[in-house]
Amino acid sequence: MSDKDKVLSILKEVNFPGFTRDIVSFGIIKDINIDNGKTEISIELPKEDTEVAEKIAQSINNAFSREGLSLPEFIFSVFKKANGATTEEATKENVKLPDISKYLAVASGKGGVGKSTVAVNLAIAFSRKLKNMGLMDADIWGPSIPMMCGIDTKPMATKEEKIVPIEKFNIKMMSIGFLLDEEDTVIWRGPMVHGAIKQFIEDVEWDGVDNLVIDLPPGTGDAHLSLIQTVPLSGGIIVTTPQDVALIDVKRGIQMFRKLNVPVLGIIENMSYLQNGDEIIDIFGRGGGKKIAEKFEVPFLGEIPIDPSIRKGGDLGLPIVFSDPDSSTSKAFQDIAERILENL
Repeated sequence: MSDKDKVLSILKEVNFPGFTRDIVSFGIIKDINIDNGKTEISIELPKEDTEVAEKIAQSINNAFSREGLSLPEFIFSVFKKANGATTEEATKENVKLPDISKYLAVASGKGGVGKSTVAVNLAIAFSRKLKNMGLMDADIWGPSIPMMCGIDTKPMATKEEKIVPIEKFNIKMMSIGFLLDEEDTVIWRGPMVHGAIKQFIEDVEWDGVDNLVIDLPPGTGDAHLSLIQTVPLSGGIIVTTPQDVALIDVKRGIQMFRKLNVPVLGIIENMSYLQNGDEIIDIFGRGGGKKIAEKFEVPFLGEIPIDPSIRKGGDLGLPIVFSDPDSSTSKAFQDIAERILENL
């Protein structure tokens, strides 16, 4: 292995701040020069951000130190198109955005916290207060909106070859799951992910949708960066559960949104407690979501209890806010929806 290949291998272990993807696959390493034992690394950031540059340099220095190598020198630059636009600006210029006033992203630091369940029920709660709601399932690796909403039909296309969203619960919906057979497995890499996100924004007939809830994949990665580079997000909502292991990942989600200049509208604690008659049972502990919201100075939007009706509604394709709007669980979703609108 050459010295340059060894350095490249080390850099592949360094993640872009706030993401689970490494800086090499992000394409920001532009050159590596090694001369007389000195290493010079040229890094091209998507936009000017001193804090991100410092974190990348520190992470690379740590990686070099672990290998017993002398610390490298850095040359940072910001990518510019021929017209002088940054990567983020150029990406948005190349996408014909639909006439949507608010884009709301629902995210989670890890899987298994009920993010999609929250996204669906929030969209229905929003539809009771806002007109012309849409729901986009951007979880391309594990789309669950079709099952949760009881949709097993495939969307049609217009004469202009735009995909027509499927409408249910007075919400226009789009998911990669509408286009795949149940047995299909999606294995996509970065460029394909960006293409799918771009297509779901540009090539779907979102006419008449003023407010779009976007269900993101869990974690921080390609889909998140692609979406944030494609549309002007009005804000991000983070879903967690009370356990400490879940709360650790909330930090990453908050940092991701903040690094990309997306307002964090708040944190929702899902599976917060179990109501057994007059007794409240804290199965996973309770209050962790509120504590981490206070720590990072973001709004705490509320608690969603463990309710078998939520699971049953998801399995039957009848979300609880639609099937039982007067239940205490549905009211919890509706109260959270009101707080989000207030924060907007």
